[in-house]
Amino acid sequence: MGQPLVETDFATTDAPSDARILGPTHYAPGTEVAAKLVKTIGSNWGKRPLHAEGVVDISALLTAEDIDRLIDSRTLRVSQLWVCNEGRNLPPSTYMSVGEQARNKSVGSTADVRRVMSLATEGSPDPVKVAQHVANGASLTLNQVDQYIPNLRAMCEQFEAETHIRAGVILFVTPPSAQAFNLHADPHDIIVMQTHGTKQWEIHPTLWEKKNDPNAQVRRLVMKPGDMLYVPEGTPHVVRTNEEGLSIHQTIQFNVPRYDNLAAKVLLRAFEQYCQDSGIAGPVPVLRDGGQEIAETLAPGFEGFAKALDDIDLAGLVEQHLASVTPRQRTLASGRLTAIAASDKVTAQTLLRRAVPFQVRVQDGATHTIFGQRNFQSPAHTEKYLTAIAEQEDTFTCDSVSSELEPTSRLLLCQRLVREGALALV
Repeated sequence: MGQPLVETDFATTDAPSDARILGPTHYAPGTEVAAKLVKTIGSNWGKRPLHAEGVVDISALLTAEDIDRLIDSRTLRVSQLWVCNEGRNLPPSTYMSVGEQARNKSVGSTADVRRVMSLATEGSPDPVKVAQHVANGASLTLNQVDQYIPNLRAMCEQFEAETHIRAGVILFVTPPSAQAFNLHADPHDIIVMQTHGTKQWEIHPTLWEKKNDPNAQVRRLVMKPGDMLYVPEGTPHVVRTNEEGLSIHQTIQFNVPRYDNLAAKVLLRAFEQYCQDSGIAGPVPVLRDGGQEIAETLAPGFEGFAKALDDIDLAGLVEQHLASVTPRQRTLASGRLTAIAASDKVTAQTLLRRAVPFQVRVQDGATHTIFGQRNFQSPAHTEKYLTAIAEQEDTFTCDSVSSELEPTSRLLLCQRLVREGALALV
């Protein structure tokens, strides 16, 4: 089994921020919600709205209490919280408190001082002013919520793993008898999840329905807690609350790829490659009324490209494009300090569980344990022990999962995996 492991036997690196998403990076409430929503939308994808009742587990989403805590924390910034009334955004100065500029010189570079002063003067929400606006009929919009709420980040990661489409979450709080925006169409698809109160939706025919369904009518429906609503890009709609109470809904925003857009991008990629191969390059002359001359210069290239299309590797070009738009791994991490503190408590009898799914492989004389963006490297002889942990579905202790390593090494390895966030205490 070799010599007992020591701390210097281990190394951890983080993948670059553009690492491809290979699947969900951790278990968290909300990860299963997105997969269920995508499956529910089914054949309506990019075509028709879909209202599904009671399909959302709202325990994974934000409550009114959660939003209160966010506003009270004073961590939100102007770009993250908007207040809207009667179809217009209110000036941030009416609900944000501006911090005082630092009066003493800070120790550090000039850039550090400018950064700190910028943060100090940007301002944060004043809970009293925000609440007063809502009481007077204003609505709240919380932007980029998935960037700072772990459950919603996990939901977006699962959505992106299911669809290979980049997504984000925005949250709306609307008081009774209010309407934040007039009839409008969003430049993206949305999946709406109602979490509190009710909201009345009026949805006009989609772009696809206008072309393919002459009988399409305006839809009117009421969203209740647990309901999901899918609305394709460019669909006119207007939303109102009733007189009964506050409404809260959270929306996943994304853009469903279209065949016409995909065809244009694939053809552009093919034409750029053709121009490189055939030597079509050089600057266009600066000529007044020179369109005809330029067109005559381009004509042979277009004719040659048209012939080359017969032999185009369409599947290969499509794969290249899809690879270029695959969502990137998110870099925001959570629970790291908790994991570091927990690692000090691990003993041979401590019950553990896998906190994340991970893969184990041997490469270049070392064992690599991959989870999320992290690559934990250990000596090659730890592979069997780490593989045994990776296959565990239930709780275990350092000594019960496998006897491939001697006890001291098993304990040290588990402590390190807890510190890295791969394992967690039960």
